[in-house]
Amino acid sequence: MNDPVSAFAQPLLANITVGNHVLVRVFGFNVDADLLWSTGVAALVTIALGLYVRAKATSGVPGKFQLCWEVAVTATQKQVESSVGPRGAKIVPLALALFVFILVGNLFGVIGLGATYDVLLPPAADINLPLALALFVIVLVHVASIRSRGIVGYVKHYLTQPFPIFLFPFNLFINVVEELAKPVTLALRLFGNLLSGGLMLALLAYLVNWRLGIVPVGGILFIVFDPIWKLFDLAIGVIQAFIFALLTILYFDTAMSDGH
Repeated sequence: MNDPVSAFAQPLLANITVGNHVLVRVFGFNVDADLLWSTGVAALVTIALGLYVRAKATSGVPGKFQLCWEVAVTATQKQVESSVGPRGAKIVPLALALFVFILVGNLFGVIGLGATYDVLLPPAADINLPLALALFVIVLVHVASIRSRGIVGYVKHYLTQPFPIFLFPFNLFINVVEELAKPVTLALRLFGNLLSGGLMLALLAYLVNWRLGIVPVGGILFIVFDPIWKLFDLAIGVIQAFIFALLTILYFDTAMSDGH
């Protein structure tokens, strides 16, 4: 006789795996082809959106798409000017490009099915892309800091903040740990949220196999909860793209400021 409790718990025993990729060998190295494909598509969509805005830009009455873009640019400019000042104008294109690129990639998770191999997986759900973006941003932040403060001022900052100069060993230790933590936390925040979204989609997809007798309980639950989760996942994707762009601006603000 079948145990109803065991039948109910069976879907929870799914063998959900992570980190599955379509691997190809390039010059002796393993390359995640699906991740590379998704990243390339997100980059092409971002470039296409920029070219489209440029082609449709007008000094007259703007269209809806141009209006949305202008609102985003204006909001970013105000944020940068209030923190960095006029010298931070070069940060605006970088922050907007990162926001759009990450957002487009995150939206792939919304159109995904939760399959082991989706046509377009959210590239930020693999640690490689978030870590690469974080390192890219941090390197530019340090370059901006050196240009703003000079080599002497750059080194002095790590030795004289936040405590008096005679405690420079502690200052150096604290600042080095902080700088090492920035790219790690920046990458893991984005990666963790997107990975969890992918795992939830995989779990929802597995529910389709759950039956109690002839009743497709899992299929019913999938139809109910999949759209709800995807709406929630969409909000997470937007928020995480915004946070990454905002933290980029704040890191540049800290690096280019002369104060504490």
